Amino acid sequence: MAARKMVTQKVASEWLGISERTLLTMRNKGLLIEGTCWRRKIPQNPNSHTLYNLDACEEILSGLAKASSMEKDLLRRPVKEVASA
Repeated sequence: MAARKMVTQKVASEWLGISERTLLTMRNKGLLIEGTCWRRKIPQNPNSHTLYNLDACEEILSGLAKASSMEKDLLRRPVKEVASA
């Protein structure tokens, strides 16, 4: 798999363990960056098949997971009480 730089949506979905629909949603929300994480097979055609860079997608997904865990940690911290006057 390492020899292939860009792979089809089906292969990316299987490799990353998420559905093809989730990949589309992540693209539409801007989580997967065009040109870095994905590109069109025929760039001039907006209906062309999508190709994914697995390394870039994995970096984004691991970064999202780390950010999510950091946010949960911040929410779990006890709130300091402030003395009232």
